[in-house]
Amino acid sequence: MDDALARPEVAGVVIAHGTDTMEETAYWLDLTVKSNKPVILIGAQRNASSPDFDGPRNLLNAIRIATTPEAVGQGVMLAMNNQINAARTVTKTHTGNVETFKSGDFGFIGEVWDDKVVFSRTALRRQHIDIGSAEMPRVEILAMFGGADGSLLRYAVDQGAKGIVVQAVGMGNMNVSMYEAVKYALGRGVPVVIATRVPNGRTMPLYGFVGGGKTTFDAGAVMAGDLSPQKARLLLMLKLHQGVSDKAGLQAAFDR
Repeated sequence: MDDALARPEVAGVVIAHGTDTMEETAYWLDLTVKSNKPVILIGAQRNASSPDFDGPRNLLNAIRIATTPEAVGQGVMLAMNNQINAARTVTKTHTGNVETFKSGDFGFIGEVWDDKVVFSRTALRRQHIDIGSAEMPRVEILAMFGGADGSLLRYAVDQGAKGIVVQAVGMGNMNVSMYEAVKYALGRGVPVVIATRVPNGRTMPLYGFVGGGKTTFDAGAVMAGDLSPQKARLLLMLKLHQGVSDKAGLQAAFDR
């Protein structure tokens, strides 16, 4: 993609993508594409046989965004339902509604009004990570839920996972069994990042009970902050690929 964006006649790139994992592809590209030219992902919530098929409008809007000078430097974006969302914050919130992609507390960064593209803010929390040809390390997501015993987390470590993201509850909390499994991973040199299943807010080292965010952080885990579990996995994977596996280095990446 960088080769295409380097061509002087190319203003930007538009990618048609299925909506289920679009936010992951968008964030991956936002982390790895070197060019500051706009990259826009689009999809559709209605199929082509529906009278209100939204695909053509989303595609047209994406082309308008890609050719708008203000889009330069905004990074990778999603253009759906006349709204522009930044790759880092956007997530799919509804299985069928056309207004499915939202950025929670942060809001979208712009809109398309007929043929006019209007940006209201800039995506600031961005970083670039160079990638090579080596295979990406295996990083798994394990969920905390009522009654979780941590066995799947231990199994992932035993099967060769190089990193773990825990989808915790609240601000990054878990029960004692999951906490012990996190310590099991950390004790074997496998970095653990704590994200949350809650759509808005962030994980923080706040609660001091066994399994609370503070105890897991003190044990060596990294806080994902406001990154979703699926995006935390991508950032952890890329940092491990880059050779960063220590807590301080990983936490600095998640705090950016």
